[in-house]
Amino acid sequence: MNDHHDHHHEAGGHDHGHHGSGRALTLISLAHGINHGQSALKPLVYPLVLIQLGFGYAELGIMLGVASAVGGSLQLVAGGLGRLVKRHLLLGLGNAFVGICFVLIAVAQSFPQFFLWTVMSRVGGAAQHPVGSALLSHHFRHKHLGTALAAHFTAGNVGTALIPLFAAILISLWGWRITTVLFALPAIVVGLAMCIFLKDPRAENEPETRTTKHTFWQDSKLALGNLNLRWILLASVVAAGGSGHGIVSTFLPLYLTHNLGMGSTTVGLVFTVMMIGSILGPMLGGKLADRWHPQKVLLGAYIVAALTTVSFPWAGTDLFSTSAAALILGVSAFGTQPILQTMVVQVTDDRIRDMGFAWFYTAAFMAGAIWSPAVGYIAQFFGLTAVFGAMAVSFVLASLCIVLGQLHSLPQTQLAANDSWSHS
Repeated sequence: MNDHHDHHHEAGGHDHGHHGSGRALTLISLAHGINHGQSALKPLVYPLVLIQLGFGYAELGIMLGVASAVGGSLQLVAGGLGRLVKRHLLLGLGNAFVGICFVLIAVAQSFPQFFLWTVMSRVGGAAQHPVGSALLSHHFRHKHLGTALAAHFTAGNVGTALIPLFAAILISLWGWRITTVLFALPAIVVGLAMCIFLKDPRAENEPETRTTKHTFWQDSKLALGNLNLRWILLASVVAAGGSGHGIVSTFLPLYLTHNLGMGSTTVGLVFTVMMIGSILGPMLGGKLADRWHPQKVLLGAYIVAALTTVSFPWAGTDLFSTSAAALILGVSAFGTQPILQTMVVQVTDDRIRDMGFAWFYTAAFMAGAIWSPAVGYIAQFFGLTAVFGAMAVSFVLASLCIVLGQLHSLPQTQLAANDSWSHS
């Protein structure tokens, strides 16, 4: 980060300073945590809404599928808009819009209304991942980049891990409608704060960059033409079979309950231990990626995750062994994301970084949509134990992608030139 600011002063650009970067990290990460907290609230609300608004599981499944498809496909659109609109405004207005949608969800009087605003909330939140990561990559250039991206990713996991308990208490006290409104307000406040207090480090160069901006598809072609980025995307897609929330968070409790016969309290304890690992892992991965070559750190994480998943069934019903394996799995599997994001920054220049992150998150969302039913079929026909084997294979194949890709970072001289292009 100091390298970034030293160069920035030499170039004579506007000084965003340590406080500006810290403020950006705080607000963007806080928004990410709120976003995930809202997602964690929804499963607690659905059972009550089904009864009150009178719709069934089929309608719920359709709504979730549409919302997921919309959210995933708009990652790419959000990345493209980040080239045309000041990114702090795109993030801020998007988060505020999510908050407004949650207020409208709370007052919905029919399933079509509930359906509409649930899907629209995914529209507002589409910019959080690709645009938030790209914006942070401009605030934190070199030394602390991995840590910053890890903090952003970890904030989401904290929201996922901690919110359900508080949300359940609030729902029991005041009902789902008031609770949903309470979850809407922080998104609105933080969204407006982003618009007011953040700046896009690229904004002062806007008159120059407008003449060099390519179309959405040209930017995508440039990004996907980057061989290093393609290998990173492929590794991310392959590893999603074990590292995604939708996979490990879904099938681990099922295995503990159905195969090991653990009670709900014990399952909750083991799951909580894994979620603690999912909070610690990204921060550890980000710091290690700042200290050593991210490619080597990522390979180590994939290997540890593969060994843990393939050996998980051998832990048996021993609570200590199972909890230890869950903790290691949480740290290693969830710790890979900020490392991959750091690598995206290192192999792209400023001209394609927004689209690089857009394609990265689009690939991740779509991979989850493919892996989830695939792992479900494996569990159905081969048993839940086989799921851990499939997860281990996904980590091994992802490791091969990284090795075969022989990824190379942009040289420091080129990164410095990008800094000048973006800020001079």
